[in-house]
Amino acid sequence: MNRTNKQNLFITIIFALIVSMTLFYMYDNFVFQTYSEVVYYDYLLSGENNDIKVEDIEAYHNEENFSLGDGIIVFKNSNMFETNVTPIIKLILKSNEQKFEYETELDDYSKDKLNYEIDKIIKDNKKVNLDNIETAELIVSVSDKNINKLNLKITPIVQLDGSNKEYRIENASISKRMIRLGNLKTTNKDIIEEYPVVSLEYRYLKDSKKGKEDNNNYIVFKKITGSSKDLINSNDYGTYYLDFDDFKNKDLSVVIIFSNDNDKFVFSIDLVTRQVGDYYG
Repeated sequence: MNRTNKQNLFITIIFALIVSMTLFYMYDNFVFQTYSEVVYYDYLLSGENNDIKVEDIEAYHNEENFSLGDGIIVFKNSNMFETNVTPIIKLILKSNEQKFEYETELDDYSKDKLNYEIDKIIKDNKKVNLDNIETAELIVSVSDKNINKLNLKITPIVQLDGSNKEYRIENASISKRMIRLGNLKTTNKDIIEEYPVVSLEYRYLKDSKKGKEDNNNYIVFKKITGSSKDLINSNDYGTYYLDFDDFKNKDLSVVIIFSNDNDKFVFSIDLVTRQVGDYYG
């Protein structure tokens, strides 16, 4: 490489560094980007008839895993079964010629208890032949006899996205009454050692007319506290259900509080909705 080419290459590198650093320090919307997860679909299954009600069973399929479960089944008719029985819940999901079936037993069934959570299963993507879900059905049976059958409504979940320069809430999503809390990712390798404790406060705005600057204008509906080592760049934090109201009408954000014995580092990340695409998180 001759001297002129070396000078041109050096100038190009210096210019690129200047532009990158300027964007990083001057613009808050220069966000931490990751494209670590491919999501094929994310649905909630719900339905109701005279005897049973099903709420928010999630069917989730990404590039690695398929999961099905959570949500609840409510027995509106306590006389559906005799005493001392073990009802079996079967979910049948179909798409064209593809089908997936899942069974779970309600070992703790009692006529005095009407609400039950559906156990969640997670399977390797390669073992599930279901590219999409077009129909969903729930069957309740006892001793190989079908007691009740319910066609389920399939509702796409809305994805949430939130990030700043170094931090990002990944894999969060909402339905009307459910939020998947996702997890916090960061490119800051020193934060865990500097601040060994972290808290995440999930909240929504009480009154949009008063603006976002007033911290008293928020309702914190979920708080997670633990070691930074365990919570940062880790697995999802689970789900949360509203007793009433609608998550889709809420202005959502997360306050992140890193702390040590002498200091705190606090900031917030707004959670905005986006449609399911090939990539999110």
